[in-house]
Amino acid sequence: MTVTAIVGAQYGDEGKGRLIDYLASKADVVMRFQGGNNAGHTVVNDLGTFKLHLVPSGIFYPNVRCLMGAGTVIDLHSFLDEIASLENAGVNTANLWVDRRAHIVLPYHRLLDGASEKGNELGTTRRGIGPVYGDKSAYRGIRVGDLLHPEFLRQRLEVVLPLKNYEMAFYGLPPLNLEDLLSQTTQWSQKLSKRIVDSVPILREAIQADQKILLEGQLGIMRDLDWGIYPFSTASSPTAGGACTGAGVPPRFIDQVIGVSKAYATSVGGGPFPTELFDEEGERLRKIGDEYGATTRRPRRCGWFDAVTVRYASWINGLTAIAITKLDVLDSFEAIKLCTGYRLGDQVLTDMPDTFTQFQVKPVYEEWSGWKLSTREARQWSELPPVAQAYLRRIGELVGVPIRYVSIGPRREQMICL
Repeated sequence: MTVTAIVGAQYGDEGKGRLIDYLASKADVVMRFQGGNNAGHTVVNDLGTFKLHLVPSGIFYPNVRCLMGAGTVIDLHSFLDEIASLENAGVNTANLWVDRRAHIVLPYHRLLDGASEKGNELGTTRRGIGPVYGDKSAYRGIRVGDLLHPEFLRQRLEVVLPLKNYEMAFYGLPPLNLEDLLSQTTQWSQKLSKRIVDSVPILREAIQADQKILLEGQLGIMRDLDWGIYPFSTASSPTAGGACTGAGVPPRFIDQVIGVSKAYATSVGGGPFPTELFDEEGERLRKIGDEYGATTRRPRRCGWFDAVTVRYASWINGLTAIAITKLDVLDSFEAIKLCTGYRLGDQVLTDMPDTFTQFQVKPVYEEWSGWKLSTREARQWSELPPVAQAYLRRIGELVGVPIRYVSIGPRREQMICL
């Protein structure tokens, strides 16, 4: 039996979908365990380039069961559009199901997210993710399974909608009509009822049968609600601990936790980012790496690899291995830097400081000569330039976890497995 959690070791956008797609060829189940369509996983295969915002990245393998876990929040309109887009591209989605406990992003969540975003610098995606998780915690949430019980759903919305309309009135938004909303939920129910399941027996039986399970996280450690750069964070836990609660897998059954990190660093949204580059090299990283959000298309902030962040991710998640993505983006750089600590006055910090202090620190760098050779045709470790090998070994030393995968391009075959 192998249960592997794939988590982000930076700020998100590390290439988790890329790794999931690579590993899914030998998996039996792939499950998204948290988050919604506020981030995207990009997968490149023979059918084209796909930016998955909700659907698990194992969807391209028809024998892999793909599940949306109880910890996810689902914009059903976007979900259905994504399914239709995949099917139009020739992908069979009959292997896709949703746990009945997942919460629904309703129209008022998106409206309130957009209205509350005005005037602050948190940098939300305005997809309604924070508000729906807030309702979940406040016992006002509507779950996917409620679609199967229309009378119960009506009773719930009769209580919740007046409260939401009151909130929207505060922001000058017009109220939503109950009957219109119920009509929308009826349409969703008709299209999705056969995909709504109880995932507990599915995963339990898969674990008992020694099947291979991949738990797919969204975003990264630095956007975690507890351990990230709060309040510039997401509303759920994209950590290995979040994988247990969001997927319904007991902690003792997770054998491996793989942290995914770029060979440099990026961040989308507000908050501190100690290694951020504001010069030509930052713009060069963005251009070569096509660093624009898969969901928002906002330009990503770019910087050098931050070992403090990834070492922190290693401890919180209990990483057993690291996957380094986009090594090829650094191929043309004459000099490359690695952040080994943060300078705060006369101190050098090697543990993660609080959010406020992260705004004040300056990165402490090691500088490396670039390899100035293409890595994109390498298919094994020995084919990487010696300087690139040394750079990766140094990352492993600083983080304290072995590197198991290195990607040198977007295609499936451009992954080196150590």
